[in-house]
Amino acid sequence: MITNANIPTSFGKPITAPCLIPVHHASTPTCINDPFMVDGKEYRVTALSFGTPHGAIIVSDVDKVDVPSLGASLGTHVLFPKGADIVFIEVVDSDSIKVRLWQRNKGESSFSEEAVCVAATASMMLHKIHSHRVKVVMAGISCLVNWDRMGEVVLENTF
Repeated sequence: MITNANIPTSFGKPITAPCLIPVHHASTPTCINDPFMVDGKEYRVTALSFGTPHGAIIVSDVDKVDVPSLGASLGTHVLFPKGADIVFIEVVDSDSIKVRLWQRNKGESSFSEEAVCVAATASMMLHKIHSHRVKVVMAGISCLVNWDRMGEVVLENTF
C-alpha cells in the first residue's frame, strides 16, 4: 500500500536498540550485521524498526533467494522473540538497491513502505550505499528514500 506517491512521508528515526525492536542481542548496543544461524548456515542480520521489527540481510541476488523458506526461518528465529519481517537486499550500484520481503503471518509480500525504508537504512548503516539518498526497487515499484544518518528517514516519492 502506498500512502501518497507525491508527498514525502517521514518514518522517524530508525530504532536500533535491541530491547526496543525486540531482538536478543547483548554484545553491542545495536544488532548490525550480526550472525544468525539457520540450518547450519550463517546469515548476517541487521535488526531495526520503524514500529515493526525487521531483520535486513544483504544478498548477492534477491531473485535467487528462497524468500518463503529463509524468510520464515529468520523471521521466527529465537533471536527475534516476537518475530520479525525480513528484507533481502541486493545492492545494484552505488545508490540503488533491489528488495524482496517476507512478512510475519503473511509470507512473501510484494510491497511495504516501511520495508523499503528499512532496506535503505540498513544499506546505509552497512556502508553499502554512501549517499544519503537511495533508490529502492521492490516488486517493480521504485522509491526514493532519504536519510542523513542522524535524523528521520523520509520516503520521498514512489515512481
